[in-house]
Amino acid sequence: MAGRRIFERNACINCHAVNGTVGTGRFGPDLTHLMSRDTLGSGVITNTPENLRAWIKAPDRFKPGVLMPAMNLNDPEIDQLVAYLVTLK
Repeated sequence: MAGRRIFERNACINCHAVNGTVGTGRFGPDLTHLMSRDTLGSGVITNTPENLRAWIKAPDRFKPGVLMPAMNLNDPEIDQLVAYLVTLK
């Protein structure tokens, strides 16, 4: 899946873990069951695919001072990444 490759080939894996991938980061939250959560950003926004996309694009827009950087992915890459992440239930 293209989105999983984007997750594994970008800085995502430095901070986030997902079981069954090379992502073993411990700095950010474990994303293995991301879509079972009600919110993103420790409760700042509802966890929906649309909000997840916006969060990846500009997390500081929702949570000033957040440690997660904007990933500087292009729109098709973000779409592919979100398509992968929404499968993590």
